[in-house]
Amino acid sequence: MQTFFAREIRETLSIATEYRELPQQAAALLDKQSPSNLPLMGAIPFDDTATVQLFVPDRLHRAGPLAKVDPAATFANFNKKNYTLQAIPEPAIYMQGVDRALERIDRAQLLKIVLSRSLELSFSTPTDPSELLANLARANRHGYNYLINLSPKNKKNSHWLVGASPELLVRRRGMQVETNPLAGSAPLSGHALTDRTRAVALMNSDKDRREHALVVEAIADTLSPLCRELDVPAAPSILETDTMMHLSTRIQGTLRDRETCALSLSLALHPTPAVCGTPRQSAYAAIHDIDPFARRYFAGMVGWVDRRGDGEWAVTIRCGEARGRRLRLYAGAGVVAGSTAETELAETSAKFRTMLKAIGVEHIEEQQRTPFC
Repeated sequence: MQTFFAREIRETLSIATEYRELPQQAAALLDKQSPSNLPLMGAIPFDDTATVQLFVPDRLHRAGPLAKVDPAATFANFNKKNYTLQAIPEPAIYMQGVDRALERIDRAQLLKIVLSRSLELSFSTPTDPSELLANLARANRHGYNYLINLSPKNKKNSHWLVGASPELLVRRRGMQVETNPLAGSAPLSGHALTDRTRAVALMNSDKDRREHALVVEAIADTLSPLCRELDVPAAPSILETDTMMHLSTRIQGTLRDRETCALSLSLALHPTPAVCGTPRQSAYAAIHDIDPFARRYFAGMVGWVDRRGDGEWAVTIRCGEARGRRLRLYAGAGVVAGSTAETELAETSAKFRTMLKAIGVEHIEEQQRTPFC
């Protein structure tokens, strides 16, 4: 995993989400940069509620993985005081949505659907997303930490996408391709014995194994025609983040065609059942019917591709959008047969912890609506 720090913008590619021509447009833009090998970087949304935001930086600093951080180090003093909180939807409404989804699953309209929640925090003063990124990087050294300017031409009203995704959508290096889908989750407690028990329960959970298998099968079906070799492990393993554990399967393959670039691969996979559901189109339509807000960049993808076609894209989860005094956070959970509204609500609450911990309000009560001090 590399660390990139991009400064200024040389070229932009900002379009509505019509993806068919995007790899060709990206290749043409990158060819203009020859002989340099500056990548095209940025964010692609979940759906057409936001625009593709890609850019070629004017300068790019590359480094290796983030250095290990002293556990005793204190986080930057993010604005922790004088804020209000709104849950969208309210927890009770979210649980009603899960019940609606389960009815569709019972009628065999869906096998899986991912439903989402958001939390909007309003601070007394503008937030500093760079401090938030620094805090995320300290706690998520092995994740895909990102901070992307969504309004690079608007200096007065900056708008940022920030997060720490644990999920690799796709990586291409030469002819080698790799993806690491995550589905099936449990919160980490911070106590070794409890977490070992939870890991065993997660590995033996019929519901979570079925949910995970749907994702792996869909990704393998997409990649198989594009690869002359594809290694799909027979069973998942456990991947831990700072706050969660997930069922994880690392899939590796060798491409048939060198012209298949990292961006083409990511668009072929997007959105996977890990963030959408299956069947894809039915789940996609149901999400827009049940979720009471637009996902925008949440559950989309962030990453880069270069002139050689190499690149790396992560799923845009454990994230938020920062604009002025407002910070909007997102989390989702996969609903399958055997799910309950209470457990899916609890899963989204656990997933919010990654971002909430980075701003020092990990243990807030979401039902409260009065300012905290």
